[in-house]
Amino acid sequence: MGRGAYNYTRTILSLQIPSVGVLAATGAVSVMLSKALGFACELERIDVVTTATASVAGSRVLNVRRGNASGTVVGTITLLLASQGTIGTVNAGVVGEGGTAIGGTVRFTDTDTITVGFAGSGTAFTGGGCELLLTFREKNQLAA
Repeated sequence: MGRGAYNYTRTILSLQIPSVGVLAATGAVSVMLSKALGFACELERIDVVTTATASVAGSRVLNVRRGNASGTVVGTITLLLASQGTIGTVNAGVVGEGGTAIGGTVRFTDTDTITVGFAGSGTAFTGGGCELLLTFREKNQLAA
């Protein structure tokens, strides 16, 4: 008989992003730098959930990169005051489809590293906070 279909396991990596030192800054800030995932996967989703409301307008671009802080951008999301106005609001980022993303493939090997950080520009938030949710999809073993 033929092989069975792939089933997928999804893993969600959650990162708290506070205002102090991160959202309140305007320079480049790494939230997670060169973290080895330890499993082969594809980046499937980027979501940001508001955990504390911002009081003054801000705009920051958050990039997900393969490798270090100058690695290939594989996903991005822009945080705006409007998206940080109500606790519990979920905003989706941009991840490539079909295995490709903004600057390259969304596939990670078990030895690849991932870096999450804000670009070196934008407008600082006053107050506010959020939780970044990165959803990874990995293939289970083939059915016998």
